This record gives sequence, structure tokens and C-alpha cells, in this order.
Amino acid sequence: MSKPRAPASSQPKNDNQLVSAQWAGPLPPPNVLEGFSDVVENGAERVFKMAEKEQEHRISYERAELEATRRDFRRGQIIGATLALACVIASVYSVILGAHPIVSVALVGIPIMALIGKILQR
Repeated sequence: MSKPRAPASSQPKNDNQLVSAQWAGPLPPPNVLEGFSDVVENGAERVFKMAEKEQEHRISYERAELEATRRDFRRGQIIGATLALACVIASVYSVILGAHPIVSVALVGIPIMALIGKILQR
């Protein structure tokens, strides 16, 4: 027994093909760069200039971010040292005035506890 065959279509056969390409990084592969030059005059050169400008921007942005982080860290150190020194001076002053010893211990304990907390945080 033979298998039934599908009826022949009167419409022409249409084969479609979808091609997709992608790349990682700032520059496309060389064959794609050639295509840019075919479409736009000096297209490949313009793509190179764009990638160079983007890299320069990224480097300057990261440099500025690093500098801001360094300034913030330094500012925090200065503020912390100033507060610790103020607490120690206030503690000595409270002893001179004859305040209860707990006051002096509390005033010196604040910067010591902050220092211990910072060391344990690392």
C-alpha cells in the first residue's frame, strides 16, 4: 500500500532566512567595518573615533570617581580625628572641673568604641 502524497501547491515556494549578528566590545569585526565604509564615507574611521572618545570618557569618569572617593575618605578621617580629640579634651576638662569619673570614662569611651567598631568592620 502506498502513502498518500500531499497535493502539490500552486503557490511558489518562498524560503526566508533571518541572519543575526552581534559582537562584544567597542569595535565590530573587520568585515562589518568594511560595510560601514561602504555605506558612509570614512565610516570605519568614524567608528574608531567614536570608540576612542568613549574610552577617553570612561577613563576620565573613573578617574574623577576615584578622586572623589579619596577626598570623601580623607574628609571622614579628619572629622573622626577631630571628634575623638574633642572627646578626649572634654574628658580631661571634666576631670579638672571635678566631675564624676563616669563622665570622663564616657567621653573617652565614645571614640574608643568607634575605633573598635571600625576595626571590627574590616
